[in-house]
Amino acid sequence: MDYPGCVWPVCILCCSGGLHNIVYAFGFGYGLSMAANGVMASLNFDQTRFKSTSAIASRVGHICGYVAYGTRLFIYLYQRWGAASFSEKAADIQERSDKMSLLAKASITLFVGTLMATYHFGLYFHVMKSNRRPSPVTWLGMTTWILGLVIETVADSQKMVAKAANPHRFVSTGLYKFCRHPNYFGEILFHIGMWLNGLPACESYMQVALSSIAPGMLTWVMIGASRRLDASQMARYGNGAAFKAYIAKTPSIFPWIA
Repeated sequence: MDYPGCVWPVCILCCSGGLHNIVYAFGFGYGLSMAANGVMASLNFDQTRFKSTSAIASRVGHICGYVAYGTRLFIYLYQRWGAASFSEKAADIQERSDKMSLLAKASITLFVGTLMATYHFGLYFHVMKSNRRPSPVTWLGMTTWILGLVIETVADSQKMVAKAANPHRFVSTGLYKFCRHPNYFGEILFHIGMWLNGLPACESYMQVALSSIAPGMLTWVMIGASRRLDASQMARYGNGAAFKAYIAKTPSIFPWIA
């Protein structure tokens, strides 16, 4: 199957581990799909279409964002899944997955794979369809997703280290001093940045709409995930004076915004 027709089946294949454990779709499959999206675009990118170095650089940077994000996420999840501090939660997730019907797991796998295929729209329009030169919005988007990726990487690393030292305490050090979920904040910045990176290349309202589906939905997912984590942390740590003091002075996702 030729590109871009291969994008959807490749993303479904990347998420197919969800038939065994839903995390293999939501987590590992998500990361693999993002990296695969970048690789597929890079293999079909014809740099000779562009005369300016900036036009090539903006598109290569966009491709690298997909590959870097997906690779980082997969490595992080692999490390966390094997960490002793995560073993109890991993076993719980596997148990819940085992109780789910094959149809339910297949539906989740199909949904996540399809969503990740739609994430390819912005990259496809930018790299393969448009000849437009990059605008200030292009570079703003690239700067934003790089910043988001750095924040998420640092926050995930800090949380892993803190949980390894004390699995039963909430994390309030490092970037967690500024907000309770800096990893989600970083991911939201990443999705906004990736959307902006390709936005100026869109040549119709339809292309803008298609490019907005996955970044918009994943931003909404992150906001919802932060609320669910807030609720679970309150149930687990809410009776402690230290946690009450922490949430009283620390915003949820966005630093300095209560």
